[in-house]
Amino acid sequence: MVCCCPVTTTLVVGVVGYFIYKKIFKVPTIRPKPEAYKKDYKKDVVYLYQFKRTRKCPNLSPFCMKVEVFCRAYKIPYEICDEKRRWSRNGSLPFIELNGEHIADTDLIETRLRKHFNVPSLPALQEAQSVAITRLADNHLFNLLIRYKIQGDEFYMVLVKLIKIPNFLVPVVLPLIRGVFGRKIYKKSTMAIGNFEQEEMDEILHRDLQAIQDYLGDQKFLFGDKVTAADAAVFGQIASVIYPFRCKINNVLEKDFPKVLEYCERIRQEIYPDDFTI
Repeated sequence: MVCCCPVTTTLVVGVVGYFIYKKIFKVPTIRPKPEAYKKDYKKDVVYLYQFKRTRKCPNLSPFCMKVEVFCRAYKIPYEICDEKRRWSRNGSLPFIELNGEHIADTDLIETRLRKHFNVPSLPALQEAQSVAITRLADNHLFNLLIRYKIQGDEFYMVLVKLIKIPNFLVPVVLPLIRGVFGRKIYKKSTMAIGNFEQEEMDEILHRDLQAIQDYLGDQKFLFGDKVTAADAAVFGQIASVIYPFRCKINNVLEKDFPKVLEYCERIRQEIYPDDFTI
């Protein structure tokens, strides 16, 4: 027969109750904004915190590239901050600092920059279409393309070079990065849009790219002759896949979506005339 004293029972119940409260009943909260890392900032200069540049493409992250394209398209003064790995309050990159204010998430960054630098909006219908295309790119196309990225070793080799792993350790580190990082990416992607067989994924990818190509039509960019926010989103997603290394997406674009490929080249030449090595 086991006896429990009242004090022990109370402690056990209290601990269990605390963890139940923490996991189930406590209202989720967001971390407070951190203080600005840049103490000697210049007024009205955007400090863009992002991953380090890669050799063939400005950034392996489509979201880092999206923010930079937006700044360049609208002539917003900015400086890249990638000398030290900093993270946003959400634990991710990119984020910006503007006049000492920490701003995370690319949608919030765009909204804040539009307001601060008086970036003109498109006509109402086109603005609504722009938001829809951006959501397609950032929330759906991204989770498809990332799966094609992680299918071969090329993506992981770029990561290995970015973190400067010594050559003699690459054969050991590469499988570890592929196993841990690749599994994490795949899980997040399936939670966002579902799990598919390869043939199903190809069909869904074609539908996304077809929507972009159909909307583009014979226009130079999505909404005319100037690069806009939607172009920044779409280009960031596609460019971060097709330029750092060759993969299946290059073949798909060349065979079935040449207009999308030509469109990406026009943006590259317009926004990044000297930042790619291809």
